[in-house]
Amino acid sequence: MIPTRLVALGFLLLCASRAGGAQRASELRLEVGTASFSQRGFDAERAALLAVLWRRPAERWTFLTSGNLTYAADSLAAAQGVAVVDLPWNVSERLRTELGVAGASFSLRSVGRGGNGNLFARQHFVGPTRGSFIGLAGGRTSRDGVGSDSWSVDAGLWKRFGMLYLSGALTHFSSSDWPLLYASGVFTATNDDRFELLDKMLTVQVRNGPHDFTLNFIARDGLGATAARNRTLTASGTLQLTERFALLASGGRQLADPMRGLPQADLVTASARVSFGPKPLPVMQRSVIAEAGVMAFAGGGGELVVRVLASESILVEIAGDFSDWAPLPMEREGTFWVARARLRPGKHRVAVRVNLGEWRAPRNLARVRDDYGGEAGLVVVP
Repeated sequence: MIPTRLVALGFLLLCASRAGGAQRASELRLEVGTASFSQRGFDAERAALLAVLWRRPAERWTFLTSGNLTYAADSLAAAQGVAVVDLPWNVSERLRTELGVAGASFSLRSVGRGGNGNLFARQHFVGPTRGSFIGLAGGRTSRDGVGSDSWSVDAGLWKRFGMLYLSGALTHFSSSDWPLLYASGVFTATNDDRFELLDKMLTVQVRNGPHDFTLNFIARDGLGATAARNRTLTASGTLQLTERFALLASGGRQLADPMRGLPQADLVTASARVSFGPKPLPVMQRSVIAEAGVMAFAGGGGELVVRVLASESILVEIAGDFSDWAPLPMEREGTFWVARARLRPGKHRVAVRVNLGEWRAPRNLARVRDDYGGEAGLVVVP
């Protein structure tokens, strides 16, 4: 039977993904909390949670790593680590590739010992108000000396409507870890070598600055002879009380995850998050969306085009190192303010300012800090 303490590890994975949110500034985050979880055939248990996340941005990539420990009842139950590199493409800042590795150790000082390791890659297309992705992953789980392998492929779309974000995704799992689904009570055949699952996920999220509330619905069905059918709804939220302190909560049913070796369980969590490092940068007005792109010339260099979706009543300024940080002339094109500039080959920085506020990077560029506490976007011209 799957150790009950593994369920808490699922929460920690959720914390890691949530902590790696939209901000790109270098930072260290510490989360401490508690969870109440129950798995089929076991009484409800509580666990203490600790998560540490470190994010380091560079000019052409962003590195993210996190580690988690779970203390449940009488032992240190589980440890988990994740490392991800986010790489923008030279030809287009809208294309981004994520490469990552994750590992976990289960029941460190008790029976039912085991572990999991997995590799994943995901290709993103990111626009100002919409995006898509496709990904592959492969993993290996060992439990009580018995090994199993899993792989998955997923694809999805997302769309932004002001503060509302909608996304949908499909994930196909193939795994030989039959005890995982057997313990969930939705799969009774134990003589098959592998099982196949298809997850259909719909996510609705409301973001108001640093605050968010998310509802996540998953419909899982077995493929072929796999007798699996689940419907689950989870909710989570973040309340940012100060620049460095936030409260987080989540609740619902976590479905078995063969890729990470996590069992199905009902859980409720609460935690506090403290951020260290540079002061978080201010958030640009939600009524303003800025993006930048470069049209490369055959002989080298290119033309930078910065488009800012904003009303005519808003004062918008654009500047860069190529203009000695003097504002560029802007023209009104439909609902956009637009500025253009010829760039030489190499690395350049550009920033946008609204109503004489902080200088900010266009949202589709890698963010770098300037010498005055603000930020700029990085442009690479071939």
